[in-house]
Amino acid sequence: MWLWFGLGWVVVAGALAVVHHRLRRLRDGYPPEVAAFLLRFETELAEAHPNVRFLGMLPDRFACLLQVDGQETPVGLHDAWRHAEAFPDAFSRMVARLITDVTEVGLDRVEDIDFAAAAPILLPQVRSRQWVEQQGAFGDAALVARPLNDELSTVYVLDDAHCMVFVCREHLRRWRKTEADLHNLALANLARLGGERLDAASLREQAVVLQTGDGFDAARVLLLEQAEGLLVAIPDRDTLWVGPAQGQNLEQLMATTEAIARQSPHPVSPNLYRVTDGQLAPLPASD
Repeated sequence: MWLWFGLGWVVVAGALAVVHHRLRRLRDGYPPEVAAFLLRFETELAEAHPNVRFLGMLPDRFACLLQVDGQETPVGLHDAWRHAEAFPDAFSRMVARLITDVTEVGLDRVEDIDFAAAAPILLPQVRSRQWVEQQGAFGDAALVARPLNDELSTVYVLDDAHCMVFVCREHLRRWRKTEADLHNLALANLARLGGERLDAASLREQAVVLQTGDGFDAARVLLLEQAEGLLVAIPDRDTLWVGPAQGQNLEQLMATTEAIARQSPHPVSPNLYRVTDGQLAPLPASD
C-alpha cells in the first residue's frame, strides 16, 4: 500500500509539471500572428515592466492573467491586439499605457474595499517566509503575515472570480480589525470552502494528497487538528500531502517534494515536516 502512495506522489510531481505549462500552451492554439503578438507582449513586459508578471493566458477568452502590485488580475487583450495591428511601431507605448490603466483603474485599492464585502471572500494562504520578505511590501503597506514556523507564514487574500488581492496592514487599519480577527475569519471561510476532510485518525492509516485546484490546498494544513507525529509536505500553493511516518520512503518523499517545489509556479517549501508539539518541524534529511 505504501508503495502505491509513493508512486502516486511521483505522478503528482509529473502532473504539476503539466499544470505549470498548461496556460502557456494555450497560446499555441492561436493563429501564428496572434501567437507572435502574445510573445511580443510577454517579452515587452519582461523587458520594460519587470514588476509586472505575465502568468499565462486564460482559457475560453482572449485575456491573460497578470500580477500587478502583488495582485493577480485578468486583462483583456482584444483592444491591445487591434492597436498593435494598426500601429506596430507604437507597441511599447501601447503596453505602457495598458499597464498604467490596469494600475490606476483596474486594481482594487485599499480604500475601495469595504470589510462587509471583504469578509465572505477572505481566505488564508501559506507561503514561505522568504517569499513574504521578498514580496511582502507593496501598495499601501506591508502584507499581514502570521509566522507558522521558522520557514513558513500565513498570509491572507481576498479571492473573487476576477482577481486575488493580498491583505496588507492598511486594510486592517481601515477595517479596525486585528490580525487575530483576520486569521479566525479566514480559517472559518476556508473550512466552509469544502474539499476533502483532513481527519487525523484516518491520516494515521493512509496518506492523502489534496489538489482541488482552488488555490488553497496548502492552506488546508491550518485545519489539521490532533495531528501529532504526522508528516506534512507543502511543495506548492496547490498541493498538500499529509500521512503517517510509518512505512514511508523518506528519501523518495523528500526528493519528490523538492522536485514539485522546484517545478511549481507557486512554490511554498521543498522540505518535509513532522507535526511536533502542534508545530510543523522540518524533518532533517538524515532522519
